[in-house]
Amino acid sequence: MSVTDQAFLSEIQGTLIEPEDNGVAWASGFWTSAEVVGYMNARQREFLKETFCLVSSNTLVTVPGPLRHPLPQDWVATYDVQWRTAAGVYKELPRSSSFEADLADPDWIYESQPIPDACSDGDQGTLLLQIMPLANDAGLLEILYVAVSATLGTGGVLFDVPDEFIPAIKWGVISDMLSKVGRAHDPSRAAYAEARYQEGIMAVQVMLGRFS
Repeated sequence: MSVTDQAFLSEIQGTLIEPEDNGVAWASGFWTSAEVVGYMNARQREFLKETFCLVSSNTLVTVPGPLRHPLPQDWVATYDVQWRTAAGVYKELPRSSSFEADLADPDWIYESQPIPDACSDGDQGTLLLQIMPLANDAGLLEILYVAVSATLGTGGVLFDVPDEFIPAIKWGVISDMLSKVGRAHDPSRAAYAEARYQEGIMAVQVMLGRFS
């Protein structure tokens, strides 16, 4: 990644016929620097979460018994979870839910077993991963996940999104800017920009084999 927030903001300023100054000021008065920086950070976070184009890894050490295990503090979304036994045997834990575990599986084991069958991060407290059923043997939870992205501003911070997809973020930010209620409000141009952003998401999904 080699694109900085300053270069990105200057490019947007040029696109919208604003004086280019690394996003420090917006001469038209239609937007503030804080607003545009907020749009930029929100679009990067959204793009990473929607595409999984950049994931981090972490290993959670477990002990027998607990149903829920703490996720990394920078966790945003889970991509993959694997259970590794002491013998080095791996088992993928597909995403599930408490409802499915309790009601949709007639063969559900209500007690415990050495290796869990599934996991969930969506129906319990934030930053917790639930395994189902609970494990009565120790193991490691190896997870791939989207982490909180770097906070962008006007100080030269690098984007976490790969350079190839920065144009998609640009169009997403422009869509947000032109959707703002005020003198710059332009629904048709905002819709065009949003379509370009969505094309970027689709391009990543195709490249990663997740297009359906």
